[in-house]
Amino acid sequence: MSIGNPPSTRFYEIDLLRGIAILLMIIYHFFFSLNYFNILPIPSFFWPQQTYSLGTALFIAIAGISLSLNASKTKDTKILMKKLINRGVKLFSIGMFITLVTWIYPHEGFIVFGILHFIALSTIFSIPFLIAGVKKENKLFLILPFIVGILIFVLSIFIQNIEGPLYLAPLGIHPSGFYSLDYEPLFPWFSLILITITLGFLIYPKGERKFSLPSKIQDIPDILKPISFIGRHSLIIYLIHQPIILGILWLGGII
Repeated sequence: MSIGNPPSTRFYEIDLLRGIAILLMIIYHFFFSLNYFNILPIPSFFWPQQTYSLGTALFIAIAGISLSLNASKTKDTKILMKKLINRGVKLFSIGMFITLVTWIYPHEGFIVFGILHFIALSTIFSIPFLIAGVKKENKLFLILPFIVGILIFVLSIFIQNIEGPLYLAPLGIHPSGFYSLDYEPLFPWFSLILITITLGFLIYPKGERKFSLPSKIQDIPDILKPISFIGRHSLIIYLIHQPIILGILWLGGII
């Protein structure tokens, strides 16, 4: 997740896509809250469900591209490793705090391994692929994450049918009847991270655009700038949006 670097050091198209993903998640969580408190039942086939799936996939895809972009910009692999480990530990700590909060309330369906846990571990597990992609000019090392990602996706087809103890939930293995408010296991989602790492290396070689866009965020339509702002501050917005939704519903006397 983005932690809000200055706009001049970023590619605004990445922030735009990340901002769209966050907006999709906010829309879904608003309707989810209405359904959860029995205010407005939402059938599983209704569009908010699909909105969440699209938002999650887009967010994870952008995370993979951002990892390759950060790697390409950081020439020193030791600095890169330290930066990614620190980021992963930070995100995982926040994820565990959310686990604790949701275990206290609402408890049922508390978040065992949500998107923050997933992004955190994926960031750390991606380090060997990122270092290989930066250090090696051979195209094989650039597409290696793609190959491994496909293998993980195929393996996930079999893993999803396996039941096991709750501590294996990060791998996509869990007890029968398992339910969590937010659940993005490494299998299959890590496959998307790896595939989009390769995509990032290909469309942003050496940390530069391989395609043409207006060079500055000031040159894009004004309507897109707030979305880019959301993308630049996605972590804090993700953390506060659900409490804000619940606060609005409470102040409005709806819950």
